[in-house]
Parts: sequence; structure tokens; C-alpha cells
Amino acid sequence: MEMRYLPSPACSFSIAHPNNQKRKIMSDWLLVHLEKQARHFKNIKLLFRFFFLKNLTKTPFIDFQCNICGYDVSAPMAVAKNREASSCYRCGSNRRFRTIIAILTKEITGETTTLPKLNYDGKITGLGMSDAEIYARPLSKKVTYTNTFYHKEPKLDITTIKQSQFNSADFIITSDVFEHIPPPIEHSFENLYKILKKGGLCIFSVPYHKNGTTQEHFPELYDYKIIKKNGRQILVNITKKGERQEFNNLRFHGGPGATLEMRFFTETSLLANLQDAGFSNIQFHRTNIPEFGIIVEEESPSLIISMHKE
Repeated sequence: MEMRYLPSPACSFSIAHPNNQKRKIMSDWLLVHLEKQARHFKNIKLLFRFFFLKNLTKTPFIDFQCNICGYDVSAPMAVAKNREASSCYRCGSNRRFRTIIAILTKEITGETTTLPKLNYDGKITGLGMSDAEIYARPLSKKVTYTNTFYHKEPKLDITTIKQSQFNSADFIITSDVFEHIPPPIEHSFENLYKILKKGGLCIFSVPYHKNGTTQEHFPELYDYKIIKKNGRQILVNITKKGERQEFNNLRFHGGPGATLEMRFFTETSLLANLQDAGFSNIQFHRTNIPEFGIIVEEESPSLIISMHKE
């Protein structure tokens, strides 16, 4: 008997088994189904993997509606709980992205809804700071929203904003950005506050530890550049006092533009930064919204944060 195999990112399964006609039927159905539906899905490999896990193993799954693309999908519970793992095979969203949109839609309409169902006739202006296209593109079709970047137009350098940008946005989304901003980070938090209109919302996230104080990797950063030396990337810094410093073991995160990790926050220090900048109603979002695939474990690190400008 001829054996047929379908690859998976994690592993490969033998589909047609001499003693398992059910697997053969399922695999044939899957091939036909995917051929018809492939153009609708962003991540076919993810769909394959989830299908096998759900039908051929005892992996716990969760069925939910993705609140970004609006599709009904199914994902392994462990994947849906993961902050960064793609768990919607339609648009590729993860828990972090879906939480951001859940917070925003509730702020705008008073109820948590999906982006496709978001209907808002009022005037509202929002900014994103290097937001993921997965939600930035559909969001821009619903409200007046501009996704800005540090390295290309439309640009926003949060370390040096213009007075014309003061009180200009009803909401700002900055997700996993502030760990890359040069020090002093307190100044950028103050500018974030200045950009918001009175009553405006900021949806914020960074990787952080629970305890301790924020670790600044380059506390005296002033005039710096990144060079290659002996095949390695080295940060060369000239301090305000004129002293030369070199740092290796640099950490870069995925994504365009300047993605060097400048610091690692802690929850205690982060809360102090936000309060010192003037933000109020600061919330670390731990609430589960299972219908949208938002499952937050009790000890889940690096929660999404929302806060307002009074």
C-alpha cells in the first residue's frame, strides 16, 4: 500500500495506515477542504498542524471567534494561551493581538466585539507604534487610525515629539516597543502622555518580569552605533563624559527597524513609570474572554496594560 504523508511544522504523521481507514478518510477530506479554502487562510501549515492535533491526538482544544478577522477557528488550548503563538489560522493573530483589540473595541463602543462588527460613526483618531499588520490593516478601515514607525514613514519618534503632536490622539497602541527605545525611558513615557487627548486611552505592552527593578542594558547611552567586530555585532557608545564603551551579547527582537533590546522591565518599575508620567486608571488585563480565544493563565507574564490621560 502506498503511504501518504503531510508535513507539519512540528512533526510528520503517517496519514494512510493499513489498519486505520478513518485516518485515510480524514486526510482525503482535508486535502479537498484545503484546496477549496486555501486562499482564505493566512497560515496553511498552522491549519494542517491544528487539524492533526485535534483529530489524531488527545490535545485539548478551544473553539473561538477571532475578534480580529471574525472567523470561527479552533486551536490547541496551550497555543491559545501563549502570548505570542499564532492561534488563528485565518489571520495569524495571537493572544496579545486579540487582547489589544478587545480592550479597544470596549473603549470605543462600551462592549467587547469583533473588528468586522465594529460600527462607530463618531470621530476618533488613533495612532499605532509599529503595530502588527494583522490588526493594523483592518483597524484602519474602521476608524481614523495611523500606524507609525521609527524607521520609515509615517514616522513617530517618541523620544522627540513636536508641540503640534500634543493632545492629538484619542487612543495610542504601543505593543512591545518601549523595550527598544533609548534611555532615558521616563522621557518617552511623558511624551506618550502628551500625545493623548484628555480622556484618551493608551494600550500598552512590554515584556516584563514580576519582581525587582527594570534592568537598563546601556544606562549611559548617548552617542552610539552598532558595528561588526570579529563577526559579531557590537554596540559602541560615547557617554556624555566622553568615555568610550563597548557592549557585546546584544539582544535583538524580530521586526523591522530598530529592534535592539535596551532594557527589561519589571511590573513594579513599569507601574511607577506610568504613574510618574501622569497616567490614571492603569489596568493589567488578566480577564479571560474565551469566546475570542483570550485565555490568560494566573501567572501569565507580560500582560496587556490600559491607562488613561485625565
